[in-house]
Amino acid sequence: MTAAPHGPVSVVIPCYNQGRFLGEAIDSVLRQTCPPIDLIVVDDGSTDDTADVAQRYAEVKYLRQPNDGAPSARNRGLRSSQGEFVLFLDADDRLLPEALALGVRALRDHADWAFVTGHVRLVSADGAPESTPPQAHAAGDQFLALLRSNYIWTPGAVLYRRSVLDTLGAFDPAARASADYELNVRIARLQAIGCHHQVMLEYRRHGDNMSADAAEMLRSAVSVRLRQRRFVVGSGAAHQAWKEGIEIVRADFGERLIDQVKRDLRTGRTARAAKGILYLSRYYPGGLMRTLAANVRSPASA
Repeated sequence: MTAAPHGPVSVVIPCYNQGRFLGEAIDSVLRQTCPPIDLIVVDDGSTDDTADVAQRYAEVKYLRQPNDGAPSARNRGLRSSQGEFVLFLDADDRLLPEALALGVRALRDHADWAFVTGHVRLVSADGAPESTPPQAHAAGDQFLALLRSNYIWTPGAVLYRRSVLDTLGAFDPAARASADYELNVRIARLQAIGCHHQVMLEYRRHGDNMSADAAEMLRSAVSVRLRQRRFVVGSGAAHQAWKEGIEIVRADFGERLIDQVKRDLRTGRTARAAKGILYLSRYYPGGLMRTLAANVRSPASA
C-alpha cells in the first residue's frame, strides 16, 4: 500500500509531565489520513518520561526547554515548524484520523478564514468515552461570540494559517492558561474564522488538566477578558457581549475557587486557601463578599 502524501500541516505538541499520555497523542497524529509535514514535541522541562516517549518515534522532532509554560512551548514549536497550516495538540488529547484533512479542506474552501475549528468528544483518563455536551457554534460575528463564550474547547480543535500567526503574533505567555483564548479572540476581532462542525478531537478529562486549577483559570480568564475592554468601548453589542463573558467566567471559575478555598480551610491547607482568597478578592470580589456575608449569617454552614 502506498503511503498517503504528506499534507501542508505542522503539528506541535507541548508536553509538561504528560508522558503517560504523550504516546497516544503522537500515535493519533501519525494515523492521520492527511499526515503532517512535520510533528514537533516540545518538552517544557518535564521530570517524567516525556523525553523517552517522544524519542521512540523517528517521525518526531523533539525539542526541550526549561519549564516556561504551554504558550512558550507552543511558540517554540511554531518557530521550528514548516507547515502552511499549524495545529497545537495538547499532550493528553487525541486527534481523530480525519482531523487534519477536515481542517485543510475547510481552509481551502474558505480562503478568508484565518482559522477553522471543529467539535470535540470527551474521554476519561483511561481513554473511555464519556458523554459529550452539545457544542453550539453561534452564527454571525465570531468576535462577539467569543467575547460572550469561549466555545473553542482546546487548542487542538483549531487549525491555523501560518500566515495569520506570522502577521498577528502567536501565543502570549502572559495570558498563561487562557493564552489560546487570547489568541483566538485577537484573531477573530480582525479576521473571519469558521467551523466545519465535525468531531475531530478526543478531549481527555483527568485530575491534572490545567482547567482543574481554579485559581489560575479565574486569574487568566478574567485578566484576558479585561484586556479586550478597549476594543469594545462605544460598541453596544460588543460591549454587552464582553460584559456577559466576564460575568460567566467569574461565576464559573470563581465559584469553583470558593469551593476549593472552603475545602482547603477544612483540611488545613492554609497557604493555598490564602492564595485562593487573594485571587477571589482581585478577580471575583462580589462572589467573595457574598460568601463571607453568608458565613457570617450562618457560621455552622461554612
